[in-house]
Amino acid sequence: MSIPGKTAASGSIQLYEMVDWVSWILEAVYSYGHLIGASNFEFSWQTGRVFTAKSTTFYAIAINSLMVILYSYQWIGPTNEMNLVFGKENQLHECVVIIITGMRISGGLVTVLNRWRQRSQIMDLTRNVLRLFLNRPQPRKMARWRISTKLLTGFVTDLLQVIITLDAVGRVNSQFYMGMALQFWMSAILNLAVSQHYLIMLLILTQYQQLNCELRQVVDESRELSRNPPRQGVFMTRCCSLADRLESIAQLQSQLQSIVHQSDRVFGVQGITVYGGYYMTMVATAYLTYSILKNGYEEMHMTFKAVILSYTWWLVYYLDGALSMFVIFFVLDEHKKMMVLLEERTLFAADLDVRLEESYESFQLQVTRNPFKMEVMKLYEINRSRTMAMFASFITHSIYLIQYDMENF
Repeated sequence: MSIPGKTAASGSIQLYEMVDWVSWILEAVYSYGHLIGASNFEFSWQTGRVFTAKSTTFYAIAINSLMVILYSYQWIGPTNEMNLVFGKENQLHECVVIIITGMRISGGLVTVLNRWRQRSQIMDLTRNVLRLFLNRPQPRKMARWRISTKLLTGFVTDLLQVIITLDAVGRVNSQFYMGMALQFWMSAILNLAVSQHYLIMLLILTQYQQLNCELRQVVDESRELSRNPPRQGVFMTRCCSLADRLESIAQLQSQLQSIVHQSDRVFGVQGITVYGGYYMTMVATAYLTYSILKNGYEEMHMTFKAVILSYTWWLVYYLDGALSMFVIFFVLDEHKKMMVLLEERTLFAADLDVRLEESYESFQLQVTRNPFKMEVMKLYEINRSRTMAMFASFITHSIYLIQYDMENF
């Protein structure tokens, strides 16, 4: 006799497994990247094949050329949308808006240029990521909600930019429209590139978590084996089996670290623009808050609706950036956990088989000689201490900017 509640729950789980909504989301992101001109090659999720196609290449060339032409016209033409948000309150406001807008535009253009300059390297990185994704799909379920959360924040960020643009339509001249659309286009390309880097780091994180679970089992079995060694034949067999598993973990860890280094090289230039954009946006937000409190939003040529939309966008924008930042921190934490697990071999009660001992020593030497760190073009190491230093610097520069405003305007 079946229990209706359990039967319904089981059916829901089976339906959930059949409807792979994460794959749908990833397919949508894949198509969106081609639509906005951020991708210039194709790949198959099912086979892992990465290839170029004439239609994709020609479309990417056409859409990127259109982008450059429109920006050239916008730059040399009579339009100037720099004062869209702040109006013409003072020169410092204009300077802040120009810097923020310029970094956003340059970030998108640099991303597009880099996709062509490093096309073969990006294809090779994609091939390695897909191969890992297909060969070890077990951790895939661990990342479902994180994928959905990240892509949701990215979508809301772009959507709020569209809403802010539409809200400004009634307050600006029609000649501003193209400039606003181009800014949104560049932001969409940059946000997509950030999301792609996040997905790669999330794959690394879930694989590391799975590896640490496997390493935990190997270490526990090795400890038990050292305390209660069985007969000689069984002892040798189990030691060889553990050595094989440990070598497999070490090989995969080396592969993950290689993908991380490859990702740092591919996304290096983009990383500078992204981190610079986050930093300058934080400074601009603090300064805007001060200006609104000082002058009132009406004097800033803003409506109350525009203020709410702007702060909502900044909140989601920072949340999206925090997700990208914390996934890197979590990867670094998992690597540290792996090193701690390897150090537990010193607690074994007795010597194990020579091959198993050598496997442990080789693995420890591997992680020691190749420090696991993430850098931006070998100029800036990403870690918690550097991030906290960046926040301290942000507070300092915000104070300087506000003091300059108080003294001169």
